[in-house]
This record gives sequence, C-alpha cells and structure tokens, in this order.
Amino acid sequence: MCCYLSFIVIVLEPFDTSQFEADYRLPLLAGYGILTGLAYVIHSCLENIWYFRLGKIWRVAHEVGATLMFCLFSGTVLYLYNRSVVNLVGYTWPTYARFLGSTVLSMIPVFVPLMLYLRNHFGERTEPFIPLANYSILLTGENKNERLELQREELLFVKAVENYVEICFMNPDKKIASKTFRQTLSNVCDQAPFLQKCHRSYLVNADTIVEIIGNSQSAKIKFTVGDKEIPLSKTYYKHIKNSVA
Repeated sequence: MCCYLSFIVIVLEPFDTSQFEADYRLPLLAGYGILTGLAYVIHSCLENIWYFRLGKIWRVAHEVGATLMFCLFSGTVLYLYNRSVVNLVGYTWPTYARFLGSTVLSMIPVFVPLMLYLRNHFGERTEPFIPLANYSILLTGENKNERLELQREELLFVKAVENYVEICFMNPDKKIASKTFRQTLSNVCDQAPFLQKCHRSYLVNADTIVEIIGNSQSAKIKFTVGDKEIPLSKTYYKHIKNSVA
C-alpha cells in the first residue's frame, strides 16, 4: 500500500503538489505513502484490540466503521504532512475540512477496494459477509425434547459428565447458561464440527476464547463472557493456542 500510494501521489499529484519543488521532491512526496502505511499499522493494532473485545465477532457494520475510521485517521495524518512539510503553511479548520471533504473522499475509491481485498484475502474475518443465519446450529440429545438452537458465536464449550454433556452458552442477557443432554462429546462434535477438543472431557469454541492463562502444564481457558474457566490439557495446548492467536 505504501508503494501504491507513493506512486499515485508522484504521478497523479492529488494533494496540490503539482507546483511543489524541492531538492528532495520525490522522497518528500513518497512520504505520503510511508505515513499512510504507518497509519494502517497503528489502525490495525487498534482494530485487533476492538476485534477481540467484541469476542472475535466481526460484522459488516464493524468493517464499515473501521474503514471510515482509517480514512479519517490517515486523512488527518496526510493533512498535517501536506501542510507542514510539503506546502510549509499553517493549519486551519476550513482547510482541514476541505482536505477531508475533497482530497480524501476522492481517494477512497482508489484505496479502499485494495485495502478490503487484502484484508479479506489474508485475514481471518470472512464471517461478516455471510448471513448470520448460516451460523445457526442445532444440538440434540438422545432423549425426547433435548434440543438447543443457537448461533455459533453463542456456544462456549461442552463438558462430558458420565453419559451426559453439559452445553454452556451465552444467553440473550450476555450471561453464561447451560443445558444438560444425554449425549456424547463425539456426537456433539458431529453436530458442531467447529468445536475443538481442549481436554479429554471438554470441547471448546475457539472463537469465544478471550484468554489462555498459565503454561502448557496447567493452563486455563477464559471466555468473552462470565468468569467461568475450563482446563486446557498439555496435549491440546499448542493447537488451541494457535487457534486463538
């Protein structure tokens, strides 16, 4: 992206740089691309914090909001650079508003599609563009009326208790609830194949893990809601850790 923006700035001269002359003209103009790249790195770090605080649930509204915030943040950085380094003039609210309203908005169609393509091609956030209904799952037990329908992101973990399983999930009040069915872990895994084994008696939804406490010898899993913790055995520690990272 840095090289892309630097090329656009030097060739198309969108930031009123057509009259700009200096001994180091090209490096100074390339600074637009470098600063945009740094702004993108900072924005991505903040966005990841937001992503995990949301419980790794990323929808279209979040994507739109994050993109608009990046445009505002990077536009502000470019405005400051444009005024203080390239044009050597002061800052005023009217020029700032005009810069955002004309230059930055005109650049959105050039850069945002590339940014979104790279993010969705190399990132893990593919769920926002798929209807949420596609992630509705149905868990059933062996006894009559043992049925539980919920969204994928609401299911936290499943615990085996003798011939039964305890299904722990997030209720509409954002609190942990549970139901007990006569069923086996293997059959539950068939019904919800995204669940991963983290212990001989537990299946976990890695998307709902907020933190792994301790080392491989005595690790615990914490979730995005509630204060409940479940064990993470040494056998599955590395796999679960990589799934969360």
